[in-house]
Amino acid sequence: MRRLVFGPLILIACGTTAAQQAPPGLPSARISNVFPTGAKAGPTHVIRAFGAVLKSDDDVTIIGSDLDEPEKLYFSHPGIKGVYIAPPLPPVDPKKKDMPPMVKAAPNGPHKFKVTVAADVPPGTYDLRVIGKYGVSNPRAFVVGNINEVREKEPNNDVPEAQRVDIGTTVNGVLSAATDVDYSVFTGKKGQRVVVSCLASSIDTRATPMIEIFDVGGRKLAVNRNYRDSDAVADVILPEDGDYYIRLFQFAYQGGGADFGYRLTISTGPWIDAVFPPIVEPGKPAQVTLYGRNLPNSQSADGFTVDGRPLEKLTVTITPPAEPTALTRLSVRGRIEPVTALQDGFEYTFKGPNGLSNPVPIYFAREKLAIKKNAGGTTAATAEALPVPCELAGFISRRGDSDWYSFDAKKGEQLYVEVAAERIGTQADFFFSIRDHKDTKRDLSGEQDDDPDSLHPSGFYTRTSDPAPYKFTAPEDGKYYVVVGCREASVLTGPRSTYRLRVSPAKPDFRAVAMPYSRHYQSGANAWQGGTQAYDVYVHRIDGYNGAISIVPEGLPAGVTAKPLTIGPTTRWGVLVLNAAPGAAAFVGPITMKASGTGPDGKPLVREIRPATVTWGTSQPNSNVPVIARLDQSFILSVRPEKAPFTLIPEPANATTKLNGKDEKLTSLTVKQGDKFTVPLKVNWVLPDKQNVTLTAEPTAPNPQNSPVTVQIPTQPTKEKPEGVLNFDVKPTAPPGVYSITVKGVAQVPFTRDPMAKDKKGGNVPAEEFTEPILVTVIPLSVAKVTVGAIPNNTLKLGMSGEMTIKVERQFEYAGEFKVKFTPPMGTMGVTADEVTIPAGKDEVKLVVKAAADAKPGAVSNAVVTVTAVYDQKHTITHEAKVTFTVAK
Repeated sequence: MRRLVFGPLILIACGTTAAQQAPPGLPSARISNVFPTGAKAGPTHVIRAFGAVLKSDDDVTIIGSDLDEPEKLYFSHPGIKGVYIAPPLPPVDPKKKDMPPMVKAAPNGPHKFKVTVAADVPPGTYDLRVIGKYGVSNPRAFVVGNINEVREKEPNNDVPEAQRVDIGTTVNGVLSAATDVDYSVFTGKKGQRVVVSCLASSIDTRATPMIEIFDVGGRKLAVNRNYRDSDAVADVILPEDGDYYIRLFQFAYQGGGADFGYRLTISTGPWIDAVFPPIVEPGKPAQVTLYGRNLPNSQSADGFTVDGRPLEKLTVTITPPAEPTALTRLSVRGRIEPVTALQDGFEYTFKGPNGLSNPVPIYFAREKLAIKKNAGGTTAATAEALPVPCELAGFISRRGDSDWYSFDAKKGEQLYVEVAAERIGTQADFFFSIRDHKDTKRDLSGEQDDDPDSLHPSGFYTRTSDPAPYKFTAPEDGKYYVVVGCREASVLTGPRSTYRLRVSPAKPDFRAVAMPYSRHYQSGANAWQGGTQAYDVYVHRIDGYNGAISIVPEGLPAGVTAKPLTIGPTTRWGVLVLNAAPGAAAFVGPITMKASGTGPDGKPLVREIRPATVTWGTSQPNSNVPVIARLDQSFILSVRPEKAPFTLIPEPANATTKLNGKDEKLTSLTVKQGDKFTVPLKVNWVLPDKQNVTLTAEPTAPNPQNSPVTVQIPTQPTKEKPEGVLNFDVKPTAPPGVYSITVKGVAQVPFTRDPMAKDKKGGNVPAEEFTEPILVTVIPLSVAKVTVGAIPNNTLKLGMSGEMTIKVERQFEYAGEFKVKFTPPMGTMGVTADEVTIPAGKDEVKLVVKAAADAKPGAVSNAVVTVTAVYDQKHTITHEAKVTFTVAK
């Protein structure tokens, strides 16, 4: 179960942190951590964004790379600014006439910035990036708070050294070693409910903290870890006035270092543990119940607890967004990991007299919403009826329960049944089955459990313990049951065990995520002049949507262009390539991307593509271990004045195919199923010394050999002959449509970081560039299966006529007309038929065959019935069927 392996993956990553090196290749700005990881709105703050080499500064060691010549910080909110603080100049020796040499900061930091947060910046989490010589970095979380912020003060490793803070304070700290223990102490009053939260994974750090709360006598009052991912949350109702100690340490004492930062908040403000229902209908005001702690004017939450701590509940009314673009996006500033990244929703924060709560996501329902009744149905006899189509919000009310629901369906009716829990943040393993209404022990679906599918096996790992959507076909008219269960139902109940159940006809749709092309390392998006910046685009297809999807970037700066990427029918991956002109001006700023397709009703579907990056990469890129990734708040692109070493130029205009053993030039890359063809490619070198280039075609599916269109590269470009050959193979089963194939080229090129250095020897590094997408249009060999019925008695009398029924079984969603023509065998005279048409949307026609009075009697063998369609309004597709009958006197 995915939820249970997250922790070990983190621990494995922690253990290899110190050994990680900057990824190979030309430099691209990357940051590993930021300290502190947040600030209170209003005043000025000095923070450090650190990079790669190990250095001790205030007991913090930071890792990163390629942060040469930093310029400023770039935040996802314009009200947050970061100005670079240059290192101080060395003292001037009055005895020397020469000026002291300029101090140059280490390429990998640490670098200091003065950060200002405007007073009107809303509290929340924002993306922070560094801009420097080698572009804009990957993002790191930066939290704007509304209470006092302090930094951890060492030594604080034991009770006598505990750092004293007030309730209503956030401590920014670092677990600098595996055995580091940080103590804080606060004074409280009897009866106060104090919530202590420690953010780690949600602010992009590697820490896996555990927190313990003690009274002055050393009695442990609360403990917590892994509240959500590696964040920790504990609370205590103070038993008396006095001091209380918080002990914070790395779980299992593994890992530690500058990447192990945290934000420890001590507060009596509201904390939301769950919202029910967790889904609402777009634009429709809804009452929801908040479950949490320190909720004003609340009441007891029916005995429900989290980690043994009692919850309170409070009903509030919320008004969800209604604008159409908001309904297909996930507008949440907090960390969104891949498993939840494909939902739609928005962020909610509760404001009480003691401040703001933590933000929580609320999701959009795709159908009319129903709420599970309090009593629930735990047997077939008490099953709740679902008003299909609908989406229901529920949770496990009592230990050991399974929830039963009923719905009515007609014979042959197809409905999608879907249960989502982990995908909406519930840390539990749900499953379901569909039961027969006559015999409830008869399981019609089999137990539907963990979905093994992932948007990408390592780069954006969406595999979940939720079941995959199940397509149910009713075997007969009647009532059916859905039984929803949870593996942890014996220990997990209440609003932290929420799920959403959808039962509805198919609503084909899609969502898409794009990441800078760096599947194993954190990276920004940086194009060099004359070069490319590539993005991996992953498409999530919903309810059987299998159409082509066009990917188009918008808001590109002058000098940067992109050919639209088409992710072909049934495929899920593609590589979008931005091309920077040789003279493109330097730029850093946001861009957007749109994905467009056609719905079943023929209307356009347009969806915003969600930006994402790798948060923590892997030191073993070929091991297929999933990296830690998340959604970003925006796409940020930079164009740098450095020159790309080479470009790749495919030449589809010179494509050829084999015909009778000879090369024949193709007029276009419009080909039929089963075709094979060749496209030449050239490498244009900017560097004077040419190198060998290794070309690979980017896959469009997890198993490239099963892709509708595959590419083999028998001839690689060399330094002597910078030309390559791409062999395309269109599978006979390839669904018709447009496919984009992107080719990557990698070459070892010389690189010197500082061309002004005395020792200008650098070394060779791998540089990669991409072709623009090569568009291949696949047309079908046929758009129907044709059946020709016989003339009555298979005999046609002289001077008479007979009817043949021509039927078509349409394929590939072709809905146009068919022209039907009859051609008698050569030499047959007097047997004719007028051309007829099968109208659009129809499946048969009568073809009237006539025999002239003077026709020659006898067998008419292998007469041809030709059925012709025009596919995509321009491609003629011909189907033939042969018939035999007798002409008699």
